[in-house]
Amino acid sequence: MSSVPIDRAILALAALEYVPPLIRNHLLDDPEFTREYELKTEALLTFDDAGVSMQRTEIFDAVRKVLAGENKVKVTDEDGRTWKLQNEADKRQQPKLVLLREEQQIELPDFTVLSPKATLRLRSLDQAAYNTNLPPSARDNWRAILEKRALNDDEIDPFHKDMRDTPIYLMRSMRSGILSGKSTVSSLVPSTRSYFERLVGVYDGSKNVADYAASTGKLFLKQLSAWKPYEGFLFSLLLSSHFALTAEISVENLENVDLVRALEWIANKGDLLSKLGAIEIGLRVLPNNPKIETVLVRLTEQIRDDDTDNPSSGFKLLASLFVLADGEIARSRVLCTEPPFYRRLASLAHAALMYRQFLNSDIRLDKICEWAYESRIEQYFIQSCVDMRLEPRWSPHLSTSAQLKKEFLGRILIAASSHSEKVEDGPLSKLILSTEPESILSLTDFPTSYFPGPLEGAEIPARKLPAIFSETINEQLSSNELAPSSFNALVASAMTVGIDSDKVELAINALRLGDHTLSLIQHRSDLVSTLSNLAAIAAITRSHSLANELRITCRKHRQDSQYNLSVGEELLVCVVAAASHSDLDFWREFIGDWITELAMGDLGQEEAKKFQSLLKCLCHSQPKLWVSCGRAEAALTAFVNR
Repeated sequence: MSSVPIDRAILALAALEYVPPLIRNHLLDDPEFTREYELKTEALLTFDDAGVSMQRTEIFDAVRKVLAGENKVKVTDEDGRTWKLQNEADKRQQPKLVLLREEQQIELPDFTVLSPKATLRLRSLDQAAYNTNLPPSARDNWRAILEKRALNDDEIDPFHKDMRDTPIYLMRSMRSGILSGKSTVSSLVPSTRSYFERLVGVYDGSKNVADYAASTGKLFLKQLSAWKPYEGFLFSLLLSSHFALTAEISVENLENVDLVRALEWIANKGDLLSKLGAIEIGLRVLPNNPKIETVLVRLTEQIRDDDTDNPSSGFKLLASLFVLADGEIARSRVLCTEPPFYRRLASLAHAALMYRQFLNSDIRLDKICEWAYESRIEQYFIQSCVDMRLEPRWSPHLSTSAQLKKEFLGRILIAASSHSEKVEDGPLSKLILSTEPESILSLTDFPTSYFPGPLEGAEIPARKLPAIFSETINEQLSSNELAPSSFNALVASAMTVGIDSDKVELAINALRLGDHTLSLIQHRSDLVSTLSNLAAIAAITRSHSLANELRITCRKHRQDSQYNLSVGEELLVCVVAAASHSDLDFWREFIGDWITELAMGDLGQEEAKKFQSLLKCLCHSQPKLWVSCGRAEAALTAFVNR
């Protein structure tokens, strides 16, 4: 039996026909894959603004000739038109390549890395790396190549992509897209790990944000300051989502006049997150920079006076863009191996960067808020509930614009109290620490201003439950009628100082004695809120028993003719309550059992479709859930398609 050799390229191309387009394109862009299977791809370069496309090989060969010294080189576009490529820079400048045809002129991107001269190539690399704040490791990788030779055709796009995967480049790209009205979710929120690592630093294995801030965060912020003190400071403020990070932002490299200029820029054109960071930093350095007090007052008043009920509220914009960023990052799973606090650090920093671009445009902010929120709210909410298995003390219900403002006011008050001797008898003291009606102290709400922030879901309160809290919990849960208000003190204590198991047992007994039914419900939202809060308590305290009792309670109210739960609402309660199990296998089985019960219940056609969508979203957030939720999904599919 004889064997006939099969062309590897033909085999590979035949196989690629059966591969999804995204994977096929990725493989064809992989130089190792194309070399191994002897594939040659003919890529096109398209100059979008001019509507001109050319073969990549032809244009790059022409670039090499011009950079080698030829005066003009002819190239032909895909429509058969002839262009002349020439260098319009003088010999002492970096090359400036342009395509000319009749009255039309197209300036090409920087292709100096194709030059035969190493000095030109390295100068181009250094300038691009400096302008985009490319990390030293990435810069050194390209330097090692460019010292020896020019880049080949397949290396040009990765080189430029490396420059594009930076906050500096994306900021400019976002601004251009917003001004031209061509922004999309994918153009606003990148799907590459390297971008987010360059935005907030590389995750280093830290268990919480405080550890991260003291290690990688500190080094990252120091590098930003060393790069360009003024611009680096403005980018550092994007990491103001936790006070441990703002504590590491130094102003030592900034001249006093530049610090004032930076704070003025934040006051006039900056995002609310950066304003909060600027206040915390400003209070710390105020004695050495007394001229900044006036702008610190303005920043504090801007946060205080923002009306969260206004559709164009700054807090509403920040909350909506956070939902967009975190939901899209969850959808792309680009940071799926990192803990929730790190992903939220990246999401909030990117939301703040988007905020700056939208704020300084002519687009109606209320429309942006609405679009951003609706675009990714489902993926965001589901992912945040899934995160509670690892970081149970923060839930997506705490990301509203009103709660964000309360958190900001609490942080300002804590910062001013920590530096009270630095603001004594000054306008900041009156604005923040006085008892006047419009002071931050008077407007701070207890306990909600001291609830955990988005990066604090893994923190364990070190404080002991005050006696008055304990007595209030006992009194509320001993009532003959079980109302939503019966759990208020329990929820407030669990979110701020923590509660012991005996208080959780009181809640369990109250549910049992009340036959797992809440009375005195005035609005449907009261029921949903109470069940969500109880689920959060089960997660925070890791109480399996409360989670089980809550499932029975949901089952009872599912059949309530007046205030019945929707399957979507119950699914979210289920996922939050499941966080009472930190072990992945037990967590997965708890969700699977509850979800399967819901899927086998009495559902309408539209309700089943919505449930199926949520379930797929849930399993996308944690693929291991398919093992326990597969039966439920199959049942829903059969019902929807019947």
